[in-house]
Amino acid sequence: MKHKVLIVGYGSSGKRYYKIIKDRYPEIETKVYSYTQRKNNFFIKNKTELKLFNPSIVFFCNPSSKRMEFVDLIRETPNIFFEKPIANNINEAKKILKNFNNKKLTAVGYNLRLLNILNFVKINLQKFLGNVYSFNCESGYNLKKWRKKDYTTTVTASRTLGGGAFLELSHELDYINWIFGKKYKAEAYSINTNLLNINVEDNVKIIFNFSNKILGSLSLDFLNNNKKRFLTINGNKGELKIDLILNKIYYLKKNKKIWKNISFIKNDIKNSYYELVDFFLKKNYTKKYEVATIEDGVLVLKTIEKLKKK
Repeated sequence: MKHKVLIVGYGSSGKRYYKIIKDRYPEIETKVYSYTQRKNNFFIKNKTELKLFNPSIVFFCNPSSKRMEFVDLIRETPNIFFEKPIANNINEAKKILKNFNNKKLTAVGYNLRLLNILNFVKINLQKFLGNVYSFNCESGYNLKKWRKKDYTTTVTASRTLGGGAFLELSHELDYINWIFGKKYKAEAYSINTNLLNINVEDNVKIIFNFSNKILGSLSLDFLNNNKKRFLTINGNKGELKIDLILNKIYYLKKNKKIWKNISFIKNDIKNSYYELVDFFLKKNYTKKYEVATIEDGVLVLKTIEKLKKK
């Protein structure tokens, strides 16, 4: 079957996937449905034209609050990718999930799972640490530096469009579920510091109590002037520090004083975007890692909603 690809939304995410597909698979017919841009010949101009195009793959890169506008497309298209989060609340996420019974391939854009550094850690946890008993995870960057255009007008800064630190930085919640397990109780504090003049939470702290006796913490913010994204894990055999910005792993063995730099085969965020495209378009593709499923995306939203209510 010859694929036809539709990209819904043409912000930073939509532009990224359009460029990757055209560069990597120029023979595939690729169209874009945008709310604001429709001048070039690769743009679909209206919903009627959208239906006639009849894509076999859809990349949803539009705001998560607008996904239900395309419920018919979700129901009828065989293969679908959702940029994270899949929706901006759990009720809409569950409605989306109901329309996926016959899908051949689906994925959510929690692409940190495709980084070699996190896969190496997940596979080798017991080898280096033995019984894990705690972790600390942090992700933060100042929104003024992060978004190149006026940050106050972006999806990230808009509550109605699905912004805020909980949803925008939900990559960490997904890989915590993936690495440490899905059975836990959690408590959270979230505030809007008013330092950025936006109407969403910009600072979040979460504490996890896992059924396997692991305690963890997660910090998310839009405030830090220096970009940070790291994970520290403690076990009875030592400690691991994973820096996702520097792409490095450090290990301190029990009763030792010197940290050791752990070697692994490296890739980067850019590689992970290409892998997600290949997952849908490459013939005879075999999953190297565990791509996040629709169910994984629903679980993240369910967790966020519970934490917000508390």
